[in-house]
Parts: sequence; structure tokens; C-alpha cells
Amino acid sequence: MSDAETAGEPAAPARGPVWRIAFLFHADLGLLSTTLPRCLEALTTLTSETYEVVVLADGTPEDIAVALPDRMRQWGVDEVQLRSRRRHMAGGDPSNNGHRRFFPLRAPYLIVIEDDVVMYRTERSFDVLRTCRELFERHPDVPVLSKVSDHEKWTWKLADRGAAIEPGVRSVNRLSTHFVAYDVARFVPVAERFGGFDLDVFIDRSDLSYNWEDVVSHVGTTGGRRIAFPESWPLDVYHCDRKISHSSMYHTQRPEVKAEVLADLERRYQQREVPA
Repeated sequence: MSDAETAGEPAAPARGPVWRIAFLFHADLGLLSTTLPRCLEALTTLTSETYEVVVLADGTPEDIAVALPDRMRQWGVDEVQLRSRRRHMAGGDPSNNGHRRFFPLRAPYLIVIEDDVVMYRTERSFDVLRTCRELFERHPDVPVLSKVSDHEKWTWKLADRGAAIEPGVRSVNRLSTHFVAYDVARFVPVAERFGGFDLDVFIDRSDLSYNWEDVVSHVGTTGGRRIAFPESWPLDVYHCDRKISHSSMYHTQRPEVKAEVLADLERRYQQREVPA
């Protein structure tokens, strides 16, 4: 009991959730119907953290957007945001437009997950949100955290940058926007200085690319800051797509390919027994 309560004064009102879990969605509602519940199951089951769930539908066709409210209620989503791409559209990859619109934010911590990403927690008792928060609290030089289990497919290869942050958590040279956890207060001021919230800073060409993941990687690897990559955590994260060719920076973006990759992952993880 607080001192205010013992003195007969009303307790201070709750300030809101510690975490916002946000999904960036465009148009593949069939894929989202599996990826969103799987990600929420992995991140929030038995967690001790407070959180809210938001879906940002960026440039979503109207016939799909009208189906969102009913689906969101089924999945336990607290808020749906619809954003047109008709005006004030960021350059480069279309997803840049959505990523930069998750800020500013009052919650101290933010997780952003793209709609073609799926997660599986491989240890039932592991509290992902709490462990993320505690890592941020222990390491004030870490503004962002990310993990993607199939990173060997990246064109810009993942590599260690200095010593490990702590056992099982690498300090790395880059991240992907498939799944990012942010310490908001640490990330936003630096991203603002780097132009991350400007519309015209982004470019996406095979010979020259600067997209949201480059901004975030830039923030996380300069000025004494580090990107945390918790390789040992019992959380597997996959991008449900394939490259158009082995060396390409581009993915197919084809719904049938994404559905096939997701189905393969579902079969693989349903055969596993998750330990307590």
C-alpha cells in the first residue's frame, strides 16, 4: 500500500500501459489472421507487463478495411488506425510510411511487428516483454532490440559489433523492421536529428537504399549506442516470404508465397512440445 493510500488520499491514476504492441498492416488479411494471434501469444501469454495492442492499416484498400473492426475484436486488439497513402506519403519502401507514424508515443516501450512476420515462444514460462524491459533498464546505451531467426537470408549481413551486451545477447551492426522493440525516449530524439520523420529522406533502389530499417540501424550503432540481438532467447521470429533471387534485396510480396512459408512454419512448430 502506498503512503498516499495509508494517509487516506486517493491513489494516483494509472498512467497507461508500459508497452504498446503495434502491427503494421497493409492488405493480406488472410495472413494476418494467423500471424497476429501467433505473435500476441508469443509476446503476452502469462506476461506480468501491462500492454495495449494497436493495428495501423496503412494504405489498406477500403473493401479490406471495413472487415478490420470485427477481426480486431476477436483478436483482442485495442485500437485500429486507418491511414490513407493519398497525401504526405514517405518515399522509398511503402512500409516507411507506417513505421515513422508510430511516433510520438506516450508509452515508454514500443514493439512494432510487420504483418508478414510470425513468432513462436519455445519456453512457456519466458516473459518476453518483461525481459525486454529489464534489458533496456540494465543497458542505457541500448535504444532498440530486434531478433529475426532467418537472418542468414539478408543481403546486408548481420554481424557482431563489439562485445556481447550480455550472455546470449549480441551487439550487432543492423536490424530489420520485421520486429523491433524500442525504448521510445532513447530512440526518438536521435531519429529526429537523423531526419527519420521527414517524408523525403527515404530511397529504395537496387543500387541505393535508405529505408526505415537504415534509420533505426543508424540510431542504434552511432554515438556509443548499441543494437541488442537476443539470439539465445526462446523466441523464434520469421519473415513469411522469400527473396526473388538469392542475392536480391527484394522479396516476392506474393500472398501465395507468404501463405506457403507460414504453413511450413506452422507445421514445424505444431510438432514441437513447448517446455514450461
